[in-house]
Amino acid sequence: MNYDVVVVGGGPAGSSCAFYLSQKGLKVLLLEKNKLPRFKLCAGCLSRRVEKLLPKGWEGLVLNRVNSGILGYMGNGGVETPSNETVAYIVDRPQFDASFARCAQEKGVQFLEETEFLSFEKSLGKYKVYTSRGAFFADFIVGADGFHSKVSKVLGFKKSKFFRALEFFTTGELKDKVIIDIGIVEKGYAWIFPKGHMLSVGLASAGKENLLSLLKAYAERRNLKYKTRVYGWHIPYAESEKDVHYGSERVLLVGDAANLADPLLGEGIYYAVLSGLLLSEAIEKEPSKAIKLYRNLLRDIVSELVYAGKIARVAYRFQRIAYSMGKGGFLRSYYGILKGERKYKNVYTKGWFYFLREFIKETYYNIGGKKDGFFRKRPITLE
Repeated sequence: MNYDVVVVGGGPAGSSCAFYLSQKGLKVLLLEKNKLPRFKLCAGCLSRRVEKLLPKGWEGLVLNRVNSGILGYMGNGGVETPSNETVAYIVDRPQFDASFARCAQEKGVQFLEETEFLSFEKSLGKYKVYTSRGAFFADFIVGADGFHSKVSKVLGFKKSKFFRALEFFTTGELKDKVIIDIGIVEKGYAWIFPKGHMLSVGLASAGKENLLSLLKAYAERRNLKYKTRVYGWHIPYAESEKDVHYGSERVLLVGDAANLADPLLGEGIYYAVLSGLLLSEAIEKEPSKAIKLYRNLLRDIVSELVYAGKIARVAYRFQRIAYSMGKGGFLRSYYGILKGERKYKNVYTKGWFYFLREFIKETYYNIGGKKDGFFRKRPITLE
């Protein structure tokens, strides 16, 4: 059977791309190797800026609205920074993904579950897509099959930058708050997120330390007991344009398959949904030059990831200073990013003065200096 586009992967990136392509009148086949809803490892945090990109009805999937964040250091206490409005939402990923795929179906997408993508080849000006349920022909292939993307591997891409993440679930409530702890791992953070009436507890690090032992120690420090097994997964990220895997010719990549995740905290759902939308626009408007237009449309996203990467390299190299800056006002600035009101570039460029101030202060104290007028506590503001 012939299609305009075959999309491989029924997560947020694939469902978004299929949804918007079908809305534009294209004939789309969406392939998913599992039956939805399926178990999916993810803290399930949606930044508020994604809400305008989602199909109607997504609000019914929200388990928690995040209105406040607690920043901790080394698992000790923490400083709470409330927001005057919601900055993020917590969803159950299995239900969220299943709902998005159903919305794509309602737009006319043919959806095949329990269908594994195997490979593809060029055939008579089209692509012949081989699956566990036979072959299909398409003008375009979209790889939305995550970190272990088979589509990406067929194109010859390899993952080189990623967080390793561990997560377990336990009893407890945070309701409308999240806890982020730095100083626990080398290049990342620990989290405690609400999950309805449960808690998601985990670590994410781009370093090579033993995360399982660190997670155990963190849970003990935060007085949390395992109620489930510990699960692990990977979050690819991009901190430069060369880290982004766009695809090749008319085989294009979105979401985690393209490494479109935040190198600071690993946020991926927003970039997955947005990249799916932007690729649908590129295919519709410039089918003969879709990859070129896709690159152009992703330019702002890639710029954001580059600056997020710059912040991450500094923050995780100097975690005590990052904690001091976070509790001093930068966490509130991050809320602006989550709401789509502020850019990482703005935070990076305007944050250098405050970083240097904290760096000099810490260095001065470490060599026995005394507090003077220059180091008196001043509020951090990026306005």
